[in-house]
Amino acid sequence: MKKLTPETVRDLSHLDKLAENDKLHLTSYPELSRQKELVVQAYKDYDTNCGNPWLITSPIICEKLKAGLLSHYSSPPGSIDYFDKITNSSPDVCPMCGGFKPFTKDHLLPKADYQVWSIFSKNLVPACDCNLKRGSALKGDAATQARVLHPYYDQFLSDRLLSCKIIPRNNFKFFDLKLIFISPEHPEIASIKFHTYNIVIKSGVESWLKRQLGKLKIKPSNVIQTLPRRKQVTEVDVIEALKDCLERYDEQTGTCNNWYSILCHGLLNSEGMLGWLMEMHNNTL
Repeated sequence: MKKLTPETVRDLSHLDKLAENDKLHLTSYPELSRQKELVVQAYKDYDTNCGNPWLITSPIICEKLKAGLLSHYSSPPGSIDYFDKITNSSPDVCPMCGGFKPFTKDHLLPKADYQVWSIFSKNLVPACDCNLKRGSALKGDAATQARVLHPYYDQFLSDRLLSCKIIPRNNFKFFDLKLIFISPEHPEIASIKFHTYNIVIKSGVESWLKRQLGKLKIKPSNVIQTLPRRKQVTEVDVIEALKDCLERYDEQTGTCNNWYSILCHGLLNSEGMLGWLMEMHNNTL
């Protein structure tokens, strides 16, 4: 999860070029030319309402134009030159789940149901394979208007939203782990929870965190790389190393909600883990 500045794309200019291109007669021509104002208004409504699916209504456009816009996403005409810029705009972390290797794009409003925004730049965000695991999840309970978070519009994505609680069992031989919310009273907590359950957790973050705990048992400094590799530490040293590591991952990825930061924050705040980490580290020297 990450707040992103959208790439600068002249979406309306791209629409104009597509609408005038008679070589696209098998896809969007001339339907886009005839219904362009509906698409333009849909783009404006999306931006005005910050991509909030509870506030946006998809316009009625013909089936050929729906199919044509979907085709322009899957096989972009030469005039659509911004897809790669969007895919590469967050190389270190997935803005949707906080994981790694964001090698593709996700439609905030799923293209299968919201075809009019299939190629709209602000409906496209870089993502990892969480876009497949998410499926069509978009809106939750109507009473709370829970929804998927939007990296371009939700400013609070710059805040630390997630941590983890680590509970040791059998004298630290095993661990129970779960994601927790930093601010349970956050005004957008319903959407934060919806996004976490439907995207972050489905992406495999809890399994990844448990694997890191397994690596900590072998050599903590391989995971918490601010720990000294050849020097014993005190619990105070462990705290400082974790704080330094947390800050580095926050800065490197541009978000407090990347998976490594979730791990470091959880280790800092879960009962008994600092002493255990100190012991594991010192025993490996």
